[in-house]
Amino acid sequence: MVFMTSLADFGTPMLIGEGYMVLPVLVYNEYMSEIGGNAHLASALSVIIVLCSTTVLLVQKYYVSRKNYVMTAMRPPKEEVLRGFKRFLVTFPVMLVTFVGILPQIVVLITSFIKCDFTGFQKGFSLGSYITIFNRLWTNIRNTFVFSTVAIVFIIALGMLISYIVVRQKGVAGQLMDLIIMFPFVIPGAVLGISLIVAFNKPPVILTGTALIIIIAFVVRKLPYTVRSGSAFLQQMDPSVEEASISLGVSPMKTFGKVTARLMAPGVLSGAILSWITCINELSSSVMLYGGKTSTISVAIYTEVVRNSYGTAAALASILTVSTVVMLLIFLKVSKGKVSIV
Repeated sequence: MVFMTSLADFGTPMLIGEGYMVLPVLVYNEYMSEIGGNAHLASALSVIIVLCSTTVLLVQKYYVSRKNYVMTAMRPPKEEVLRGFKRFLVTFPVMLVTFVGILPQIVVLITSFIKCDFTGFQKGFSLGSYITIFNRLWTNIRNTFVFSTVAIVFIIALGMLISYIVVRQKGVAGQLMDLIIMFPFVIPGAVLGISLIVAFNKPPVILTGTALIIIIAFVVRKLPYTVRSGSAFLQQMDPSVEEASISLGVSPMKTFGKVTARLMAPGVLSGAILSWITCINELSSSVMLYGGKTSTISVAIYTEVVRNSYGTAAALASILTVSTVVMLLIFLKVSKGKVSIV
């Protein structure tokens, strides 16, 4: 999953990887170039990315299916408490990596309060960057949370139904559905953006530049989180519970709504929270699909960095960071460590 998400990453190489061309950036440059890019080349590059991601996904699923990871009570794992220097050797690298990961967030948060003007950063601190973004970029902030929330409504409904099909429909149908759902997760957002532009850029359905096409991209890309989470909870539920309800004369639809859906709710909710977190941070598909009135925070951060407006970019990033941390804490509380997206 690390390989596939790294392969699909657009924001990191685009913003800090100048001079190093990767496939998602090449796709974006060729398709969105203002000096006339090659859309056919962008499509060909997209196919290469899809083939690479699909190959890795299929290999991973094949390898996992051949192994047995069930732990028996006869041979439980042995717990070993490390002390002294051994404990330091284990914990220090973990703490170092954690610190390196958190440090940029701290720097961004501090930077958002540094006084700045059109010439760059100045001495002292102020709320000027936040005042600027709420005056000039409020639409981006509102769009991000509105689009993500609307997308989550559809993700919850679809995630619950698809989770049920994946778990309860044994055989080829369930496996095929599970594989199809995972494809958008490993396909770069830029590729998905091109696909949606090609599909909805001509009559009878024209959605390019609208809020709806961004919401569709959010739903398609982030649905796997909720499906995986709902499936994990449903797998722990004995089918006899549903069978007992049906045997008492309750219709299958009512059984699903009153029994199955309620038992799946914690898993679906925790997955939906994770989906929402990734929606508000989505850049790679949004940057391909946004219009003048549908830009999001991630797109605004990208454009502000390109314009060297680092103060406003840091303020926007701080809003995303705080929102992400709050929702992540809620997710951990709701899921209790039972969610897997792999």
